[in-house]
Amino acid sequence: MKKAISFTFLIAFTFFTLTGIALDHPKWSRFDAEIFAKAKKENKLVLLHLRANWCHWCHVMEEKTYALPKVISYLDKNYIACMEDHDERQDLTSLYSDYGWPATIVFDGNGNELLKEPGYIPADELLEKLAQLKKKPVPLSKDRVEADPKSTTESSMKTSLTELKKMFNNSLDMETGGFHFGQKYIEFDTFEYAFTHFKTDTALKRWLKITIDNSTGIYDKAWGGVYQYSTNNDWSHVHFEKLLFIQARYIKMYCWYYKLFNDVEALKKAEGIVKYVDRFFKSPGGGYYNAQDADLIPGEKAQDYFDLSDEERIKKGIPAIDKSVYTSDNAQYAEALTILWGTSGKENYLKDAVATVEFLKTKRKQNNTYMHGEKYAATTSLKDNSAMLKTLMLLYRATQNETYKTEAAQLVKEIAANFNSGKGYFYTYIGNSAIKSTYNVSENIDVARLLNYASHYFHEVTYKKHAQEIINFLTTEAVLNTLSTEPGILSAAEELSYEPINAALMRKKDNSLIADYLKETIAFPRFYFSSVVYDKKNVIEDKKDLFDSFDDNFMVLCTSSYCSSPLFNTKEFTEFMYKRVLEK
Repeated sequence: MKKAISFTFLIAFTFFTLTGIALDHPKWSRFDAEIFAKAKKENKLVLLHLRANWCHWCHVMEEKTYALPKVISYLDKNYIACMEDHDERQDLTSLYSDYGWPATIVFDGNGNELLKEPGYIPADELLEKLAQLKKKPVPLSKDRVEADPKSTTESSMKTSLTELKKMFNNSLDMETGGFHFGQKYIEFDTFEYAFTHFKTDTALKRWLKITIDNSTGIYDKAWGGVYQYSTNNDWSHVHFEKLLFIQARYIKMYCWYYKLFNDVEALKKAEGIVKYVDRFFKSPGGGYYNAQDADLIPGEKAQDYFDLSDEERIKKGIPAIDKSVYTSDNAQYAEALTILWGTSGKENYLKDAVATVEFLKTKRKQNNTYMHGEKYAATTSLKDNSAMLKTLMLLYRATQNETYKTEAAQLVKEIAANFNSGKGYFYTYIGNSAIKSTYNVSENIDVARLLNYASHYFHEVTYKKHAQEIINFLTTEAVLNTLSTEPGILSAAEELSYEPINAALMRKKDNSLIADYLKETIAFPRFYFSSVVYDKKNVIEDKKDLFDSFDDNFMVLCTSSYCSSPLFNTKEFTEFMYKRVLEK
């Protein structure tokens, strides 16, 4: 059957190519900086079909909507139709991730948004909407607001944080885990906030257990790896695509859960994810591929296929792999591998993390920042560079290789200098795009937390100032009214209120304690925490007296004004570290 289909397609393709008859899709254009000038000149509106290679409903819409002659004809006469891969175009993804995938966005010739629709749209419905817009192109109200971060006061921030805490609590499904809305998955900021506060809130501890246990529903039992999400407000109506950055997210969560609750199954899941990624995503040229399709045959539901065993699946074929290698996803995966190395003690995970970062440094670095992929370089994204910064700082702690610290120091300077809008937020991208750069809430949360962390890591107070400005902006009433649940803002605000605790190993005479110390401090389940190894060459001035006080290697926990009593045994130090820091 497959051979017959392929032969038919080949005949059709050859016929259309030789005769000049259009293939079954609109005349797709690239969504670039010139597109609106072209639209004005031709007196047309612009339609953007923002899709993903792995997305089931994107396949369906391309087959059942955009392939129909009446849709093709209408678009070619009245619109400039653009199609872009949202994984490739971070400038677009950061703006429209709430509307996909696929996302359908319509603009007038001035770049004003007229329509933003999420998901599959049947042909007749789409044509009706497009005809109405052509007749009456009324711009939508903007969902990115301008707000003055200087208007935030201590009192107004407290009010905003209280409201955000209510949003967070109301978002949680305490019966089956995950969120209260239709899709079931675990979002990292939500997990992290619950994870750092469950000791003072027993409901959060219960939610964590239910959620981690029920995530088995979106874990692939045959191959390993985690599917993107489940629908119908349960964990059994699965969307089967697998994305690299999602694998990274779950590795971290499973590692943290294992370290605190000694749940061996969580660690097995984390290692199972790596086996899946190594099998299907590892690129022979370096780095890891982007995603695996939800469908074996594009547009056809694949429930029966994913119910099969490994051997039975392989006989039928393998869903397509998007072989793009992107910076943000690979940096996040390298971070997850580093944490898994610390958690499991297995050296191959750190080796792969280092190889991934070295690949990115060699193949994705452009001047002093990192480009997203190899095909599209018109813009540089905040997400890519933030992810890379975070991983470089972690990898320095894991390896004690100074080149990673030096690279991170340069990168954070570039981020602070080039992405800061001066309006309280950081731009989602810099460069040349069809749309004006603005802010993405999640990305600004991430960069605020990283800048605050970097202010202590590199002893540079201006980074903390930038971080506070971002949180002031995000907690203004105008921005707050656009949010649903953003526990990352709660985490960022808490971190800005105190300095992180640092672990320090004083290396006096040999390498004893170092290997276990590095692994335990990397595996420690807290972002806002750091670790360092001092010897006689690099010990800082205010630690010299402490360093000289003992002859053997020892470990302490420190703030800028305090250090604990020394400990000479890694097991005792680890127990002390968990008790001292996790009470914070």
